[in-house]
Amino acid sequence: MAAFFGTYFAYVGLFSPYLSLWLNGRGFSPTEIGILVSPMQWARVVGPPAWGWLADHSSPRRVPRIVQWAAVAAAISATLLLLDWSFWGLFAVLCLMSFFLSGQIPIAESLALQTSKGDLGTYGRMRVWGSIGFIAAVLLAGLWFDRMGVETLPALLILALAIVAVSALALPARAAQLHDEAPVGLRLIFAQPKVRLFLLASFLMLLAHAPLYTLFSLWLEQNGFTRTEIGVLWTLGVLAEIVLFQYQRPLFERLGLTRCWVGAFWVTALRFGLIAVSGGGLFLIVIAQLLHAVTFGVHHSASMALVREWFPAQAQARGQALYTMASYGLGGSLGGMATGWIWETFSPEATFMVAVAFASLGGVVAARAAKA
Repeated sequence: MAAFFGTYFAYVGLFSPYLSLWLNGRGFSPTEIGILVSPMQWARVVGPPAWGWLADHSSPRRVPRIVQWAAVAAAISATLLLLDWSFWGLFAVLCLMSFFLSGQIPIAESLALQTSKGDLGTYGRMRVWGSIGFIAAVLLAGLWFDRMGVETLPALLILALAIVAVSALALPARAAQLHDEAPVGLRLIFAQPKVRLFLLASFLMLLAHAPLYTLFSLWLEQNGFTRTEIGVLWTLGVLAEIVLFQYQRPLFERLGLTRCWVGAFWVTALRFGLIAVSGGGLFLIVIAQLLHAVTFGVHHSASMALVREWFPAQAQARGQALYTMASYGLGGSLGGMATGWIWETFSPEATFMVAVAFASLGGVVAARAAKA
């Protein structure tokens, strides 16, 4: 599990921080970049339910192979990035890649929670390797791109996806369900008010994070930071996340799962407010990046634990898929496209102020879910 998280998020460490810079180098505007980045999120609307259904209806031994062959298909699709595409052609290529990748993490998260038996300390020690892989990739890529140019990004993405496919060979099989466990339909899942509110809050959280995942690197570059410095700032946030993953068990035991989850929304509002008023100043940006320990680390671990608690045991893969669809899928894609438009229509800083509003609204919804 640790190897898979490490290699998969090494790929993410190449894709998320540097795709906007590669697209900018190709001459696309911020609005066009927002649209071209969105397939990674749109695929999470239709992909995770399909992959989750396939995993829930496959034999336990076949589940790791689903992850492996999806990674192989994504690597093959990534070779198309080497060609010179028009705007819509490139959009289609990114959609294809993103569909094959959209089920990787929901299935892996369900396997990780199975392996850890719900222990957040054990889960954190596996999941932290995703952070380590991200750091290694984002730092080395920043140095590489400053020397060799960001136009080499597609070749690195192909290599990274090939390594992900190899690491998937060692994933554990899904635990077999008991014969007397009846299938659980979506109607029964959504009948719980706290599940509906959980998914709405998750949607708002990723809507708020859209400026970070879509155009933050470009914003840093326009404020005078080199690509190596951009990589260091991304790394700072992930280092804070690593510390959180190592020591999250006493935090959750002391404050409680739902209290930590709700609090992460308000810290998110603070984080993006700091970026909005920073004027590109290093001090406030560093503080904002350190808050990634809460806005991603605490929120993600709490969300995974709540999926395990609030969704039926027979629908864990679909629970992960619904969470991914509502948050990274709908929230990330709609937010990404809106971010580019707000950037060009108003200002780059306005995108972060809108993020503050969505995070605050998400905090209100999360508080209601915790009481439901």
